Amino acid sequence: MSKAKREQPKDEGREPRPYRRHPIGLKQQAVERMNLGENVSALARELGVDRINLYRWRAELIKVPSGEPGVTYDPQQQRMQELEAKIAGLEGTLGRKEMELDFFVGALRRIKEIRQQRSVSGEKASTRKSAEECKRKAN
Repeated sequence: MSKAKREQPKDEGREPRPYRRHPIGLKQQAVERMNLGENVSALARELGVDRINLYRWRAELIKVPSGEPGVTYDPQQQRMQELEAKIAGLEGTLGRKEMELDFFVGALRRIKEIRQQRSVSGEKASTRKSAEECKRKAN
């Protein structure tokens, strides 16, 4: 390839199409027509989109991870699954926080009982450190 060709922009002579959003229904119908064997170039011209967009739409609408070609999914269903997974995660976090709260409530109850037992027997609840220990540096 010559240097002059490499420096030329890829889309020279062709005006770029403005960015447009297409409704999901249009995308689904176009993909169904592609799957029925309709000419992709003619379909793209009819819809006023690039051929590559039709293939992108098909990739978006076909469940590739499941390995079942041709199985279309509803984007709302995918969003529902994402939200259900998020809810399950939040419920797990909430359960852990409740367990932590129960642990600390129990620990505080035991500390309170120990302090009450010490006050009944006449012992001091806690002792102060001696002056020498306070001045000493940690090893």
